[in-house]
Amino acid sequence: MSQPSLASTANRTRRDNAAPVVCLDADNTLWDTDGVFAAAQLRLLANVIGAIGVDTAEEDRLAYVREIDQELASRHHLGLRYPARLLIAALCHRLLGDDPSLAARKTWNDPSAVPLAKEVIEGIEKQYLADLRETPALLSGVHSGLERLHHADATLVLVTEGGRDRVENLLVANKIDKYIDRVIDAPKRKELFLRLRRLFGANVLVYMIGDQVTRDIQPAAEAGLRTIHIQGKFRPIWEVGAAALTAREAKTFEDAANAILAGG
Repeated sequence: MSQPSLASTANRTRRDNAAPVVCLDADNTLWDTDGVFAAAQLRLLANVIGAIGVDTAEEDRLAYVREIDQELASRHHLGLRYPARLLIAALCHRLLGDDPSLAARKTWNDPSAVPLAKEVIEGIEKQYLADLRETPALLSGVHSGLERLHHADATLVLVTEGGRDRVENLLVANKIDKYIDRVIDAPKRKELFLRLRRLFGANVLVYMIGDQVTRDIQPAAEAGLRTIHIQGKFRPIWEVGAAALTAREAKTFEDAANAILAGG
């Protein structure tokens, strides 16, 4: 997916400064990454249970996995992108009786101290990573919302921390690449959004649509962007209680697009 430079994208926008710029998050805003992770995590749990021969998981198995997942993510510098074998090790400790916090601490101290052979762990990890490569489906209202924004001459800039190649491949797989003017792979910090505002000019309305208040909405709002929050199905522990008072709430992406087109 070839794309023009950010400066040329900004120059095109300034020539038609009545049309807005819309910055977009990708995962769990455009497509259902949470659904892919949920299916992968449930299979991972089943494979770990089968490997150690112990099943003490609770009735809500996804919540059981995610409680440990959040403990690990809150400790790791990569957040939710921590290595998969850490989750395998922590699940072993949890199934053998440790609470989630202790299971995470034991894993952090020595991820190899589990009752599974190295090749078994590698096999479970390989299956998990393959499951995570499944293409997530578009969320409700995304295709129609993007189409309407595109036809209204809005400049659509996808801002991600999930890897440009991966995101561009998913745009193509979901047949929405034609709507996106630019993909930026960079940390979503206030400084990035300030740079975008300067590039597009003071007379252009710049929006940010995302599902995470702390990662998408707050830094954009601090830079002066208009923000629209779409609550996702999965809410990480660092999102609990987070709020951006300047953000508009939307139930679906199409609702967010409608608000922009109405000048909201």
